[in-house]
Amino acid sequence: MIYKNVSSKVVIRKIMRDLRPPGDNWLDDSIEWMGEALAHIGTPAQLLQKTCVLKVVGHKALLPNDLFYLEQAAVSNSVSPAVATELDELIEKIDELNALIQSNPDDAISFNYQLRDLNARMTVLEGYYLNDSAGLQAMTYGTSTFHQSGNCKECKENQSVRKVSYIIDGDYIKTSFESGRVCLSYKAYPIDDDCYPLIPDDISFKEALFWYCYKQMLLSGYTPSMNGIDYNFADAKWRFYCTQARNQATMPSIDKYESFMDQWVRLIPNINRHAEFFENLNTRENLNRGRFAADNF
Repeated sequence: MIYKNVSSKVVIRKIMRDLRPPGDNWLDDSIEWMGEALAHIGTPAQLLQKTCVLKVVGHKALLPNDLFYLEQAAVSNSVSPAVATELDELIEKIDELNALIQSNPDDAISFNYQLRDLNARMTVLEGYYLNDSAGLQAMTYGTSTFHQSGNCKECKENQSVRKVSYIIDGDYIKTSFESGRVCLSYKAYPIDDDCYPLIPDDISFKEALFWYCYKQMLLSGYTPSMNGIDYNFADAKWRFYCTQARNQATMPSIDKYESFMDQWVRLIPNINRHAEFFENLNTRENLNRGRFAADNF
């Protein structure tokens, strides 16, 4: 079981220490190589759990840039309009600040303080949506061939069932309602303050990323020292540690073992878990055997 992440800079330091490559032309490439390696390994341990609130305009909203896997979408029915208005104002200010940072990179430090403050305020407002246990309603994935988010006005008007649903179309989430807010729970690749990928703090991951970067360096023309390591050997080591890292990341802890058992050892199936956001998925069933025995004697 892996609990912590570290910056991928540790892998870059390992490459510098063990290989001592001349020059630094490989540094920028190594960031992309490590991203490719993590995608090949593909385990939940290397992903970050995140939530956000998106503004829906014209039946659609742009998905977050760091989204890797969408877990669930929901809508809130009890958040006040004042919160929604203030959230819109904050989003506009954040967009303006981001534009200023791009046009004036020399003043980015002064703008970053303001941006951090606005993001903190937006997090508080998003909490009103995400923590709305009474009014939060789970959305279903749309199955209609004429979804409400389509461009055909006549087709939408002829539909009698108006189910709150969504579909994913390209970089957008499209909803059955024309405007409002949609809450997302999703997985994302974590990054550090310098936008380097964060990797699981495990020796198997570090070795896997090291050998993937090394074989890519050999593929791009890097000449190794007198160690006799060629591309085939480096590729074999990458494959070995890739499998080892994947297995290491999927090994559950004691609490996860217990949770898994409580989900599967059941007599009565509960088919409403999705609507409850899987909150009580691992709640154990209780059988009152004492009362049953008393009734029979």
